[in-house]
Amino acid sequence: MFTYWCEQYPTVQLIKLYAYASSDEGLGLMKHLFFSPRYDLGENAFELDPYRYNPSRLIQDFQACISSRTADPHVERQPTRQTTAMKHTRFIKATAEDMPAAVAFANAVFGGIRTIPVERRAEWLNKNPDIDYRLKHDERSGGYLSLVPLRPETIGDLLTERRFARDLTAEDILPYTPGVPVDIYGMAIGVLPGVSRAQKREWGARLVMGARSVLTSLGERCVTIRTLKAHSNTPDGIRLMRHLGFTETAPNIPGMRDFVIDVAHSGLPFLAEYKVALRRWQEQHKG
Repeated sequence: MFTYWCEQYPTVQLIKLYAYASSDEGLGLMKHLFFSPRYDLGENAFELDPYRYNPSRLIQDFQACISSRTADPHVERQPTRQTTAMKHTRFIKATAEDMPAAVAFANAVFGGIRTIPVERRAEWLNKNPDIDYRLKHDERSGGYLSLVPLRPETIGDLLTERRFARDLTAEDILPYTPGVPVDIYGMAIGVLPGVSRAQKREWGARLVMGARSVLTSLGERCVTIRTLKAHSNTPDGIRLMRHLGFTETAPNIPGMRDFVIDVAHSGLPFLAEYKVALRRWQEQHKG
């Protein structure tokens, strides 16, 4: 919902949110998003100003998205050249035609180490077209996200470097099938190096929002995600993993940081929309 409101801005401008909580779950959600009580309206009435400081990552991501689209007077910030340029940044699904740009981006971020060839990436997309996403700034890549469904043993091989991503074939890539549990490996997430800290922060926030929307779309298709796993040795990658709410685990390889989310048992706000979408699909298709 917040992603939609941001995308509609400034044609549609969200000013305030009001809610009535009549259950313990509802009251918990009000506290989780830091709604303010409106006792003048009722004992269980709440209000949220989405432009004021809020500890919730969800609200902070919304504010970053709004600030990236326009110099909004409700948002307390100093407009910058990079922020204005964010109006030309889009989060899109990558296609086979985007693979040369994806390889060039990987070379820029990882220095060409173990680069996955264009042809191999295209084969993966033919098997599952919903695994690669670009943060496109004008006509160049500002960021990249790759979430790939794999067998648990394949993910284990990647985390221990018994195999590398470039070794994977189309046979290793799994399709998304409604109702079939799947484990997802975070193949890549990062922003273009060499940009300002402010731009990197805004692009990182946009990638996080994009990742959330990708998972929500999977929930809408009844894709049951068991785990999300990833590892990284870059400061940006590690920072984004932590921002997404991944739990850091004991590393399998010196110099690498390993991360995991047990989706079924996770209460992360990042996964709330996915879980709601999945539950809605299941309720609509009962029997």
